[in-house]
Amino acid sequence: MQTPEEYEVSQRIGLLIKGLKHKRGMSREDICCHLGIGMRTLDNYLNGVSSFKLGTLMKFADLCKVKLADILDDTEALSRLYPDNMKDKGSILTLILGSAFGVVIFESTLFILLLVLFFYSYKDKNSQLLTLCFAIVFVLSSIAMFVLQTVIFPAVESYFIENIYAFSIQLSLSLFLLFLLKHRMTIAVILTRGRSPTVFEKNHAEGPLYLLVILLALVDFFALMENFLRNLDRMGVNEESAKVFWEVTFFYDYFAYLKAVPMLLCVLLLYVGLVVRTKRQPIQN
Repeated sequence: MQTPEEYEVSQRIGLLIKGLKHKRGMSREDICCHLGIGMRTLDNYLNGVSSFKLGTLMKFADLCKVKLADILDDTEALSRLYPDNMKDKGSILTLILGSAFGVVIFESTLFILLLVLFFYSYKDKNSQLLTLCFAIVFVLSSIAMFVLQTVIFPAVESYFIENIYAFSIQLSLSLFLLFLLKHRMTIAVILTRGRSPTVFEKNHAEGPLYLLVILLALVDFFALMENFLRNLDRMGVNEESAKVFWEVTFFYDYFAYLKAVPMLLCVLLLYVGLVVRTKRQPIQN
């Protein structure tokens, strides 16, 4: 059994392991491989059943790129590695968004707004079909994330691989939305069977929407590239060279928030475009 002091160190190491998962995409299996111990041995250490060996602690300190004394004394050098401290940086806007929206609340709100807007624009097929493009991609994104969380992620023991799946799917869906917007009229003709001439009319929201979707795609792309960049050592790059990029976690930390603003602006533009068109129609008539 561990002494109270040893158990305190074990709890600290448990937090550091979560930090390694967050920052470097390392699973417990990866960490055990680096330490030269088994999964059960690590669990015994963390649960206080047995004490960490000095050699194991030194290997773990080297894995965290800190000194052994930092782990034993909980110095300032460890603060950046704790998972709770990895999301305390960013702009005021990010902090406001983080407090205003949980991911689930935001997605539910966005879905309701799109649904309301879709039915509200039933008199204008032009705006309705433009809204439909966003609604389709949103539903596909929700389905994809559900499959990832229930099927893929439980079978994958690496945050690095999980992020590749997640960011790649988001990027693919953003590009698919660009495709839908670019070929909106063709799709509209197919869906309406050419019975609604309004689908060929100009929608003033379409240009800004296209730019916002490009921004969404760029966020997805940079998040995916950042995931590779901070895991270069997992792809064969020398660890000394790779560790320079381990701190590159901006898009990873704030991915949902970086996409929240342009997504909300897209909904706002869809509404503005509908209002402008409905006001112009009586004048034209």
